[in-house]
Amino acid sequence: MNGGTMNGTTQPGATRRLARFVTELSRDAVPEPVWHEAKRALVDWLAATLAGAGEADTDAVCRTAARLAPGTQATVVGRRERTTAPFAALINGFASHLQDYDDTFNPGDTTVHGSGPVWPVVFALAELGPVTGTQALLAFVAGFEVETRVGQAAGAGHYEVGWHVTGTTGHLGAAAAAARLLGLDELRCAYALGTSGTQAAGLKEVYGTNGKALHPGKAAMDGLLSGLLADEGFTSATTILEGERGFLRVLAPDPDPRLLVTELGTRWNLPANGYKAYPSGSLTHPTIDALRELRERHPFRPSDVESVRATVHPYAATVTGKVDPRTGLDAKFSLTHGAAVALLAARPGLTHFTDAGATDPATARMRDRIAVVVDEAMSKRGARVTVTLHDGRTLRAEVANNRGTPDNPLSDDELTAKFADVAGPCLGTEAASALVTRCWEADRLDDFGSLVRACAQVPA
Repeated sequence: MNGGTMNGTTQPGATRRLARFVTELSRDAVPEPVWHEAKRALVDWLAATLAGAGEADTDAVCRTAARLAPGTQATVVGRRERTTAPFAALINGFASHLQDYDDTFNPGDTTVHGSGPVWPVVFALAELGPVTGTQALLAFVAGFEVETRVGQAAGAGHYEVGWHVTGTTGHLGAAAAAARLLGLDELRCAYALGTSGTQAAGLKEVYGTNGKALHPGKAAMDGLLSGLLADEGFTSATTILEGERGFLRVLAPDPDPRLLVTELGTRWNLPANGYKAYPSGSLTHPTIDALRELRERHPFRPSDVESVRATVHPYAATVTGKVDPRTGLDAKFSLTHGAAVALLAARPGLTHFTDAGATDPATARMRDRIAVVVDEAMSKRGARVTVTLHDGRTLRAEVANNRGTPDNPLSDDELTAKFADVAGPCLGTEAASALVTRCWEADRLDDFGSLVRACAQVPA
């Protein structure tokens, strides 16, 4: 079947049109702001991956890889061991999402962590064959645009019924990047999308466990497999997105398939990507920003706080509603925890969202003083806070767009600083500085694989 009708709209060949976009994308077709954003995404993704690389949970995935597929063909970011390309994609995708420090495309109709499924594919293929920096960046742009467009077409209902969008649409983005780097033609690219789409998965029931971070890792691994299978002549549906039994009809209750291809190649999603200032769920960040702003404007001690009222969008309150987190994973999705840390610490960091941070007595006592209320008029990127002090003063602040969102972006220097915070302790200050410079100049590299190999931790 070629195409289908949904909501009265016929979109014949949407999967093929996306495949054509992927295979025909050229450097000249990518506007400079989009091109630069790809470099920003690389710096940020590496920072997030290095932040998760040394965690015990990542150790477990690495041990599993060693049991199943011992090999040395591919780099594991931030670690000494090497593994096979598919498992490197799995581990790097997993580590990048483990700390919830990775990028967030959050336009209102969906939320996708776009880099996690795609960069691991680019990294793996850069060590399987010659890949230039320009080719690597083009593959990332193609993959990011595909996965975010699929997310937008699936709409808010796709997430609300229980799918983790990064896991589902990430499969398509990962396959698109693989197809691009493997030089597949339009038909074989469509096959790769079909094979990845039939594997698309990721259920929100696993939120609060390692299963959530597995989603981008599995998307990367499956996307790489899908591209390689297509390269070997493996066939699949060429209507995986728009078909009668395809992705949108089966997984989305109210899709808009027009968004798959509307202004394809002229409207870009990458400049609307966001980068996290704090290692927690992005919906906690507006409240954190507002409280930090109040502390800067009206210096007060944590002990001065009698109560806090945080007003947020209903969706934000629901997703971050863990009022008594007992683990670091829960703490990342606790608005009251993020707010408490913002009141207690100079700047929320990785240590505040660990198991120890979640159960810290002082943080727990501060959480008890914080109430969350909802307001339909608030955006997901906004928050309004009221802090009442013991001396009777009432302090108020409102944030329309939290730090790191497209309307309040982190600068290149701030992204470099984020990278240095996590890369320095892992790789060493000198190596980290050299690596981030190469990221910013990635399109000048004749061998992107050399950048990938520089991400490994050197044995002491």
